[in-house]
Amino acid sequence: MKPKDPDTFVDIGVSITRLLLIASGQGMAASLIGEGAGLLKNLRSGGQRAVSAEKIADDVADQLFREHEGISEADWHVAAANVAPLIDRLSEKDRLAAGYDRKALRLTLLKLGGEERKRELVYESARRAFDWVLDVACQRIADLFTEKEALASLLKKVNEDCVRLQRIERLLDRPGVQETSVVINDHIDVLRHLVPDALVDREQELADLEAFVCSSDDVWYAMEADMVSGKTAVMAFFALNPPNDVHMVSFFIRRTGGDENDRGTFAFVMGAQLAKILGHEHTEPVRDPAQRTEFRQLLRRAATACRSATVPRPLVLLIDGIDEDSYFENPDGADAKSILSLLPRRLPEGVKIITASRPNPRLPEDVLCDADRRIVSLKPSPIAEKSINRKDMKIFFKSDVAVDIGAFLAACGGVLTVEDLRRLLTMRGHQRILTWDVREYVDRSPGRILTPVDVGFGGQKVLAYRLGHDVVTRAVIRELDPDSFGEGDEPEDERWWAQIREKALAPYRAIIRDWVKKCASASGGWGKSTPSYVLSGACFDLMLNDKKDDGSSVRIVLDRGRYNEMRRRSGRKSPVLRMIDRECFKTLGANRGELSENTMTPLLGVAESRKLLVQASTYVPGLLKLYVLYFNITPEVALDVIMAVDDPKDRLDALREATETVIESGCDYVFLTLFLDVIKSLVFYRTICDDVLRLLVDVLVFMGGATSNSKTDGKEGVDPEGWLSEVLASIKVGEILLKLPSSLEGVDGLGGGAHTVAPFLLIAEDVAGRIEDPRVRVGALVEVVGALARAGLTDEALATAGRIEDLRERARVLVEVVGALARAGDVERARRVAENAVNTAEQIEEHWGRAQVLAEVVGALARAGLTDEALAAAGRIEEPQARAEALVGAADALARAGAIDEAREIVTMIDESSSRSRAQSAIIKALVGKGSSNEAVNMLHTAIAEVEGFVRRQDAADYCATLAAACLDAADLVDAGSTTHEQWLGLARSALARSWLYGASVWDRFDVLLRVAPDLATRLVEERLLADPEPSPDSEPDLGVEPRPSSGPDPEGPGGGAPSSR
Repeated sequence: MKPKDPDTFVDIGVSITRLLLIASGQGMAASLIGEGAGLLKNLRSGGQRAVSAEKIADDVADQLFREHEGISEADWHVAAANVAPLIDRLSEKDRLAAGYDRKALRLTLLKLGGEERKRELVYESARRAFDWVLDVACQRIADLFTEKEALASLLKKVNEDCVRLQRIERLLDRPGVQETSVVINDHIDVLRHLVPDALVDREQELADLEAFVCSSDDVWYAMEADMVSGKTAVMAFFALNPPNDVHMVSFFIRRTGGDENDRGTFAFVMGAQLAKILGHEHTEPVRDPAQRTEFRQLLRRAATACRSATVPRPLVLLIDGIDEDSYFENPDGADAKSILSLLPRRLPEGVKIITASRPNPRLPEDVLCDADRRIVSLKPSPIAEKSINRKDMKIFFKSDVAVDIGAFLAACGGVLTVEDLRRLLTMRGHQRILTWDVREYVDRSPGRILTPVDVGFGGQKVLAYRLGHDVVTRAVIRELDPDSFGEGDEPEDERWWAQIREKALAPYRAIIRDWVKKCASASGGWGKSTPSYVLSGACFDLMLNDKKDDGSSVRIVLDRGRYNEMRRRSGRKSPVLRMIDRECFKTLGANRGELSENTMTPLLGVAESRKLLVQASTYVPGLLKLYVLYFNITPEVALDVIMAVDDPKDRLDALREATETVIESGCDYVFLTLFLDVIKSLVFYRTICDDVLRLLVDVLVFMGGATSNSKTDGKEGVDPEGWLSEVLASIKVGEILLKLPSSLEGVDGLGGGAHTVAPFLLIAEDVAGRIEDPRVRVGALVEVVGALARAGLTDEALATAGRIEDLRERARVLVEVVGALARAGDVERARRVAENAVNTAEQIEEHWGRAQVLAEVVGALARAGLTDEALAAAGRIEEPQARAEALVGAADALARAGAIDEAREIVTMIDESSSRSRAQSAIIKALVGKGSSNEAVNMLHTAIAEVEGFVRRQDAADYCATLAAACLDAADLVDAGSTTHEQWLGLARSALARSWLYGASVWDRFDVLLRVAPDLATRLVEERLLADPEPSPDSEPDLGVEPRPSSGPDPEGPGGGAPSSR
């Protein structure tokens, strides 16, 4: 059955195309093809798809449908999805080793994981499809690498595709796109500033909220209370501490000190939290008119994901401060749209809403959601009322200076330092005011009238201030414009307040704009002396909204020097990119979308700065390793390099590269501190969660294997317990610490004390078990078992081995435990575990895979000194070639261990000539290594004498060539220039020459010839590879010289052709 989907085999085409690029030396293009595979299925450029990949896919499909019938579309899809990754794993070395033979290539791919993939397919029809797809794919690879014209043609098309993919990549790098985790982290920072240090006497309210979320049939919980009642404290605490098994997304509406108060920001911040549920790594602002549609679609998809999870969860939208929505400032305006208007008329199943607001104003008129609201009145909190006491405010604002301080803080929209306030007060007319005068006013402000915020950078603490609540802002407005207020209570109409606020604060905003212009034009421009406020988004908004200006105000702050200073202070690129996107799009959206010619110049400069920032954050494989090994990079600089990488997958790869380099090189363990910071930025991405856990297993195994020899003096140590606690908590598996002893002092190099291994390895086992992908989990558990065995923790190693479902891998790790037991002298137990390993291997259904694992078990048993068990296991291998390979491994292990007689006995059991020669070679080298050169020579002569009885000349040629290589290795084991060294070189020449006489090509073991007869090797290259083209057929042949290689088959006699250079 032919699939209806034309993309069924496109992954096969992409993988083969990537091989072509690697073979042609275009590794970067190959990487691009690999990363763009998903795009090939969805994108077309100029009406054309990536033609080379599609052409290969079509050829594969045509051949399969022509030769095989009765396979469903689903089975073809499954087969293709399992074969393509095998091709991706095929290294250039493995491909060349397989030559251009389809069968050899198929065998290589099966060894690279194909057997395991096929075995895991549930249906027999899918397994048949897998075999057929693998066969055809191998045939296409063999054809493409031997058909020069096809190769050249496809490479040309692939290059065109790479150019097209690069264009697509640049299109995807559009402004506004941000990492989901970064947006969410910024939102969490807002919550942490809003939540009180301790929530007192609110147990009942929290219990009511939890009951609503977990068990109530209601869908909208509307909390209402007057100003300064403690609503936000309850909401922020609940948002940061939601019930288990609930997906909570939240937004805190504020003009200052919150998530902002406009519809677009709400859609972006809430959308990022919904995108996290869906596993999206990036999110992008959506602007009208598509904003409502996009948000509702995202909400529906997130709700579906929550319902469809293994354990279904409700999705809760928590929105605080409905009454502070900017909509209420001008609800009759033509473009007035409330935040709640984004909600759909009917909420998706499983979605609940929690809102908090004052009783007035009522819900905006454009709200369509028809869910019934359960209105709950919140009793005022005495603590909240005490924090902003109206009597205290009246006393504080008796001074004109205090009123002006409050006015500047209300007008700026952000935060101002004491020095900022002093300068502004001077411009306001307070000529003789000093910094300490302003600080005295600030310090004696009671309760929450002023809220401090740290705006320092570079480790320096600098406090700035904002008004603590909207009620304080209203008190300031009343002091500035008392004539607009009558007797009695203040109006609740936000439109009225917006007009009064605009009129009262206008003179202060004008002064702030003049001050900003002075700061920007000061000597030196943007630099260390630039106030933090001038670099803030609030300052930009103030300058942009200068309605009396010709655009010069916004051009002052839309300056690349300003963004460069942001970059210098933050030390990070991502927040600067976010600020550039925010401010540039606000500029483009102002003035009805019209842009003046004068504003285009600064916009161009900022756009170019943004491009440079993005380009500088690309991950270059190998660069971090170079920095760590050779340029003495500090952990802080390494962290900056890694965190600057925008793409989360690339950032994880960069972290893995740095971590593996530290582990392999034994660098200072303090580098592991960067692991925690990077992991915190990656925990939101579900698609790479398993990779994060896998890397953590590597680090834990490394820490568990730390020894006193790996101390690095002169470096600050790392507290392992604290470090591990933070890492595990950041990936939401902190309960693993229950396995951790009360003290980890002790991992050498991490803080001193007695060397401790077990805790880290036991935690590594627990982390490995949490990996969802079966293949990744098995690899992690295998690593842990090996580490436990090497540490002598054999009981724990055996217990962990029992968790490995893959029979092949379990058999292999059991063999590691056998070795550990043998080294510990527990021979009897080693035998029992060895029998377990053999029995496990025999349960493998696929006969070649079973034979391969048994062969590995045989070699490992021999290395452990269990010769009888090794031979018994070899006898269970049914495949002759695999049994011979197993015996070679056993002979090699015994020879290396000095058991020469036992190794020789094994040689007599090997019938296959190639395997026999390799086993003899191993014994010859072992004998030379222990100083028994004469005995080794005798064995060599015996081996060569056996050649006379070979029936096939090719077997004799291969046998002699293998022995020649062994002689060369033996020569390397003795002193150069000694008589013995020259003896072995002479024996190598003799064995190599014998191989030629039996028909081997001079090029087959050219590496040996180059060592033992360099002059001859050089002459052959010059005469047969670098000489002029062959003479015409009419020329007289020189029978005394071997003909130069041709494209035909090698001759039977000595010499033969040169290797093909495809």
